[in-house]
Amino acid sequence: MGKMNKYEDKEASMDDYSHEKKLGADGRYELEHGKRAAAENDFNHAHALKKDAHDDARNRHYRHPILKHNHSKTH
Repeated sequence: MGKMNKYEDKEASMDDYSHEKKLGADGRYELEHGKRAAAENDFNHAHALKKDAHDDARNRHYRHPILKHNHSKTH
């Protein structure tokens, strides 16, 4: 898989966010119905997605100024 452009990267983060929210809701439902192990699995998966989305957003935020700075040095 090649490198994503800015639009694809942001779309992927939004998909991760939506998936994280759905897993949280699923986990709460399963917990209410006595399925603790399944709920914990959903919560753990949601937490991992949230961490990935946060890391992606941070990388996206810091990547842009660095590229602008490097570009200005070449001219």
